[in-house]
Amino acid sequence: MIFLLSCSMDYPTKEKLRLAEHSVTPAPGSSEASAEKPEEANNCCFCCSYRTGSISIAIFYLVVHLSFLGFGIVALCSEGVRNVGAMVFVALSVLTVSIVLISLMLLGAVKRRHQYLLPWAVWEGFNIGLETVGLAISLFGFGVIALVGFIFLALRGCCVFVVLQYRGQLMAQPPKSEGNAQA
Repeated sequence: MIFLLSCSMDYPTKEKLRLAEHSVTPAPGSSEASAEKPEEANNCCFCCSYRTGSISIAIFYLVVHLSFLGFGIVALCSEGVRNVGAMVFVALSVLTVSIVLISLMLLGAVKRRHQYLLPWAVWEGFNIGLETVGLAISLFGFGVIALVGFIFLALRGCCVFVVLQYRGQLMAQPPKSEGNAQA
């Protein structure tokens, strides 16, 4: 009888103690908090996680900015362009800075590094502010076209919101310990 009781008892082994010492944190998309409170679902656009939304935003922004940079370079190299003003060079410089910051954001979203998300969010916030001022001024001259610009402004604001929400999630996670660094 005592033999049966001792066999049925679960003694901690070295493996169990090692696993308990270096517990693995849950993945960002499958947090335990969202399972306990379904009303606090961490979703972007009601369909995907903030991480997936951030990666999608980075890819979309990168494609658009690379396209504009390509068109700008082709316009500079064409023979019909004789006197290009400083505005073209400023626009190409701004596009280049944007591409670098978007690449950092993509790297940060994929590698789960919150430090890489903030520079793009600050840059985009600055651009949104400039666009708001420009649209407010052009509202008196262009009317309906400026209203369409406000729709794009709202979409850009939503993109910044999604990236900042994902950054907040990453910052809320405990730092990886040495035992979990390999995972």
